Amino acid sequence: MKLPIYARSQLEAQNLDWSGIAPEHRKRFLNPGEAEALVAIARSVSPITMIEIGVNEGRTARLLLDNVPSLREYVGIDVLPGYVTQCPVQRRELPQRPGWMAASDPRFRSIVTARGTLDLTPEDLPTAQVVFIDGDHGRIAVEHDAKLARAIVPPGGVIIFHDYHDLGTVDVRDVLDEFAAEGAPIVHVEGTWIAFEKVR
Repeated sequence: MKLPIYARSQLEAQNLDWSGIAPEHRKRFLNPGEAEALVAIARSVSPITMIEIGVNEGRTARLLLDNVPSLREYVGIDVLPGYVTQCPVQRRELPQRPGWMAASDPRFRSIVTARGTLDLTPEDLPTAQVVFIDGDHGRIAVEHDAKLARAIVPPGGVIIFHDYHDLGTVDVRDVLDEFAAEGAPIVHVEGTWIAFEKVR
């Protein structure tokens, strides 16, 4: 079962402030239109706290901190060097300095462990109105991260997933399609690799 499509026209249009990200650091970012979609989904719930699983160098964190006015806390989670992702396509994507682009913002803090979220439980994290899952895209990690997010996002919050696509290089699509078949209210944002679940 593929996810239902969520029309991008249903998302509030966004004019983004990119001033916090130098032009030379913008190119390895999200696909066209995804930054706007991500900000619109986050803004729709006026989050106080947001968690990003797979913060990498902090581009997305910087973008969200600059464009979601309600945010007071942003937690970026990543792995230490030496971690091996389940999907080979991701093995060149590990950051050398996790979260550095957002580190100057007092609202940002990072959690870096040997295995990222696989070393964490819900008790290690604050309640968050938004969790953005963009870490290890292997089945074990995606399932773990979704379970972790569902434990810390209250009703009315959202869990956002990246890399929902048909390329066959990661397990996100298969796992989310299975969640949807089991009744999870996950939708795929039209024309993007973003999917999200509004927590009931």
